[in-house]
Amino acid sequence: MESQLLNTLFYSFVAGLATLVGVYMVFARESWAKRNTIFFLSFSAGVILATAFTHILPEAIELNEGHALTVVLFTLIGYYIFEHLIAIHTCRERSDDCEVHSMGLPAFIAIGLHSLLDGIVIGVGFEADIKVGIASAVAILLHRLPVGITVASLLLHTGYTKARVLLMGWVVAVAAGIGAMGAYFFVRDVSMSTLGILLAFSAGSFIYIGASDLLPETHKKMSRLNILLVLVGVALVYMISHFTGGGH
Repeated sequence: MESQLLNTLFYSFVAGLATLVGVYMVFARESWAKRNTIFFLSFSAGVILATAFTHILPEAIELNEGHALTVVLFTLIGYYIFEHLIAIHTCRERSDDCEVHSMGLPAFIAIGLHSLLDGIVIGVGFEADIKVGIASAVAILLHRLPVGITVASLLLHTGYTKARVLLMGWVVAVAAGIGAMGAYFFVRDVSMSTLGILLAFSAGSFIYIGASDLLPETHKKMSRLNILLVLVGVALVYMISHFTGGGH
């Protein structure tokens, strides 16, 4: 139990740190960070989707075969409704038809909730199995850097001061730790069937983020490197599975 707590604390801390690195990269080299975010997203998409299908979803089905896929479906639908209502999708450039730039605070709240959910996924993963926990945490860590870049770029272009953007970036980073610790204390005594449902929710979250948020962004800059990085992300997950004995 102590090692589970330490793992949850460590990986949620690193996830928050990765977000802050993305925020500070925008401050230090804004043009470079924005220009190369697409490549971080491509790699992250491969990692997240492979983790969902090879680690989290199989474990969820094993623990709750009757309801896991239904939970995944409703998680996807729930994310769609949530994002559609508050317009979380960000515009890369200012334009007359881009509504997000006039919605800095709602977009920040949405990204903060997304960070909170990332932390919950970490906590649930380690409750299920250390290998599932590590796989989930690594996938989250690898997409937190683009999240930091995105939230900082969005808020700066919305007109927020750098001091305020930095404060809000810290809030997004800390949210991952809060979610992870909340999940740790909440799921410690739940049944295996309930844990399967929570893992199914985690899998649905990963699938939606990868397929609906990250992959479509990669189409905005046509490059063979995007394809290569997606495949590298998938291959990395399989390599980790091979050497750790995890995955299905």
